[in-house]
Amino acid sequence: MKTLKTLCFKSTLLIVCLIFSSFSPKYLTYSNNSYALSIEDAVKRNMITCDIISKGGHTGNCIDMKIKNLTLNKLMVKLESGRNLVSLDTNKQDILVVKEELFVMNPSQTQQKAVFGFCSQSHKGSPEKDGMYTIGEMKDKNIVKLTQHLAANKYPISAMQNAIWTLTNNRPIESIFHHNRDSIENLQEFVAQFTKSMSPWYSIEYTEPDSGMVSNIAKKIHGNVEARLPKNTVIKIVVYDMFNISQIRTELVTTENSNKHPFSVNVLSLPKGRYHIGFFTLGGRLDEKVFSI
Repeated sequence: MKTLKTLCFKSTLLIVCLIFSSFSPKYLTYSNNSYALSIEDAVKRNMITCDIISKGGHTGNCIDMKIKNLTLNKLMVKLESGRNLVSLDTNKQDILVVKEELFVMNPSQTQQKAVFGFCSQSHKGSPEKDGMYTIGEMKDKNIVKLTQHLAANKYPISAMQNAIWTLTNNRPIESIFHHNRDSIENLQEFVAQFTKSMSPWYSIEYTEPDSGMVSNIAKKIHGNVEARLPKNTVIKIVVYDMFNISQIRTELVTTENSNKHPFSVNVLSLPKGRYHIGFFTLGGRLDEKVFSI
């Protein structure tokens, strides 16, 4: 009987130990990244070394990050979406992290990952290969909301870059551009909420100077003519200045029966300013809109 009681006691003790161990902080740390240590804190506490090297370029997986755990314990370190990586070359752009990365390391272990991010200073040059970076600050809440939105959705890479520059460098929402306008309309609408402006009906395509710097010279505007038209309908497009003087005349031939017809107009010849654009068929005026470049 005494042996049976001892066996029951040991079994109960084992079950209690298993239950408590399942709720230990160590278990929680590696099952939930909300318990991970911020990379900024880990660096400040000398818990890790962090080498950040540019792959060259300014979009997508453009950074290599190598972290070494200097502690005697397992460590989970979080590189947050919205964290700025600062270029040691002050003439080159910083990189804004879009996709969060987790580094889970055993004692003394080194781990290397590619970091998905974008340049955040449109007035500076594009990073060069092997350029060195360091851990910077978290950006403000609106920029963090944008990076998290970009991480959770699929947009064209170039449009994602332009969206970031809209908030970090006050570029116009119209600069969020892609030839497939349908692919970016939701992104323009998302960014508009932070600038307290209406989502634009058009996008601006800018020139690409040889210097590699970001241009402010509008090359084309892109949009959609929204009208139910059959295939092969000729649409006359006229751009007027604010004195109602015609500046550009061109035309579009529809390629299908549709309610929406993509168009682009070369505006290189126009000075910066505000214009309106009219769309006409043989049946009369279809629509008229205002744009600025």
